[in-house]
Amino acid sequence: MPVELEDKITKLKGIGAKQEELYNNLGINTIRDLLYHIPFRYDDATSIKSIEEVKESGEGSILAEVTKVSTAYFRKPITTVSVQDDTGTMRIVFFNQAYLQKTFKEGDIYIFAIKISISKKNGKKNIYCSKYEKYADGLEQKSFGKILGIYPETEGITSKKIRAELDIIKEDIPRLIKDPIEDIEDYITETEAIEKVHYPQNPEDIKLAQKRLSFDEILPIAVKMEKDSIKRKQEKSIPIPIKASVINKFIKSLPYQITDDQNTAISQILEDCSKTTTCNRLLNGDVGSGKTVVSATVILNCIKNGFSAILLAPTTVLAKQHYDTFSELFKDFEVDIELCISSNKIISDADNKLIIGTHAILYKQNLPADLNLVVIDEQHRFGVDQRNKFKVDGKYYPHYLTMTATPIPRSLTEIFFGNLDVCEIRQKPKGRKEIQTFYVPLEKRYSCFDWVRDRIINSDKQEQAFFIYPIIDESDRSSIKSVLQEQKKLKEMYPELSIEYIHGKLKDKEKECLLKDFRDKKINILISTTVIEVGIDIPDATIMVIEDAEMFGLAQLHQLRGRVGRSDKESFCYVLPGDSVEKGSPAEDRLKYFAKHSSGFDVASYDLQTRGPGEVYGTKQSGIPNFKVAKITDTELLSKTREYARKLLDSNMDVDYILDNLFR
Repeated sequence: MPVELEDKITKLKGIGAKQEELYNNLGINTIRDLLYHIPFRYDDATSIKSIEEVKESGEGSILAEVTKVSTAYFRKPITTVSVQDDTGTMRIVFFNQAYLQKTFKEGDIYIFAIKISISKKNGKKNIYCSKYEKYADGLEQKSFGKILGIYPETEGITSKKIRAELDIIKEDIPRLIKDPIEDIEDYITETEAIEKVHYPQNPEDIKLAQKRLSFDEILPIAVKMEKDSIKRKQEKSIPIPIKASVINKFIKSLPYQITDDQNTAISQILEDCSKTTTCNRLLNGDVGSGKTVVSATVILNCIKNGFSAILLAPTTVLAKQHYDTFSELFKDFEVDIELCISSNKIISDADNKLIIGTHAILYKQNLPADLNLVVIDEQHRFGVDQRNKFKVDGKYYPHYLTMTATPIPRSLTEIFFGNLDVCEIRQKPKGRKEIQTFYVPLEKRYSCFDWVRDRIINSDKQEQAFFIYPIIDESDRSSIKSVLQEQKKLKEMYPELSIEYIHGKLKDKEKECLLKDFRDKKINILISTTVIEVGIDIPDATIMVIEDAEMFGLAQLHQLRGRVGRSDKESFCYVLPGDSVEKGSPAEDRLKYFAKHSSGFDVASYDLQTRGPGEVYGTKQSGIPNFKVAKITDTELLSKTREYARKLLDSNMDVDYILDNLFR
């Protein structure tokens, strides 16, 4: 009986309840899911090398005759297979596979996939065989002589197993996969793409398949963006006139000169808010670039026009810090400011005010009737549905300004933030010095610690330091340094310094007290997790030490680095690898890159290439999917799909049917 796309995976021979559970762990529940389970890389076993060539290159497939098989027993059996061809000999070692003594027979000819590594300890060559197959003597090989897909796996389900199940339904692919959309110029059909992605004949097949499947993955986003664009054009807001005299007075009241980037951003946002079309703008700024002052200018202009505004922060600590900051900024401008957090959800009936708070505001029904501006700090930390709660019923919508301190390369802002207009702040406030960042290898760890102590003491304890660790308690993950354990060690090492710790499990009041004591210099070193990652502003904190730094993404490291260097004082950031980081490893390369690059935009771009958007920005919060094939940096593809999305929405085609039946 033929299979259908929505049939359970158990319809295939050999997959019972136990196997089904393992497949489910991979997100494979149906035949469709299996066909849409795509290789993340390929092994090219189309060419055979000689033993001599593999010894020189370090890897490849060889066709060789078995000359001897022997098994020695130590703690575990070690089977050695000696092979030869016209160019030389090789000894292949298999651990804990004694059954191979009977599998390989002298005189048999096999194909072996070989990889040679050199031990760092003794320089000895280790020959690893990832797969082998008896030579079929001219007939089609099962694994060799073709390009094989390597799939996302789970315990009990290997790529070999997945390929075997796909082989069962290979001939059914043209019947099962029907392209739901019309021919797209320069793209193969989805049917061809699924065939080629699983059974490529050459590298070009892979490119063609990935190109089409990438299009399918991006198209739903493009359709949503076009729908949002249409909806946005229909939204209307009450204009907020630009009060130039108030703005100039406010800017002159600041104890510093704003940068050109800040000035440009202020002008763009004010201009947007002065129109009947709803302002939807993203303020995309590097760490410490002065986004708060930009938002304060826009908020003040709103308040002085007789409207109310809301500033939404991701945490209570940051909301309270914003409350203190804005109270100071607006002290000479007669602005009514209210704080709304989980412990104090009361909003007064008064109009014409600024409300600062956390998501607790979202559950407050009686928002001001004159609300005309919503500013959201750290937008990617809030869900789309939450942001939409601020849209008021009736004719008008408030203007929206959203901010992020996690720099997003311009090429991604369209995907992350749809149809928001974007302004960037790359310049640091005048007088700010560049944070000097250093990669500290393990052998120099204690020299670094000595330097930190001396720096604090020689400044008469005026300078302060953050020490950052990935986890709170060593019992969480024993091989990783923790806040609680390292505080004990640092207290022993620095008996003359006041050392405290802060982490996410502490109550908000405890965090506030600790940060206040740190700001008041009652604490010299504050040990922390990433709870201080966003928004914490301690001007005299000039030293940042991050241990087990490979545990953090580069964008996150940049956020942490931004907690120092927030004054005109010289500041330093030290990134220290964990014990497991090897010299020359990708982890070490990432940390060294970070140490050499101070721009958050550069760091974010590099992080995207190595880790992807899900890890860098947190896709659950931002609503961005983890693509199987598409690259989120492919702006040309996004442009192509948006063009097609417009065509779809202007046509009589069933858009919902198309999106439901695309590759996903």
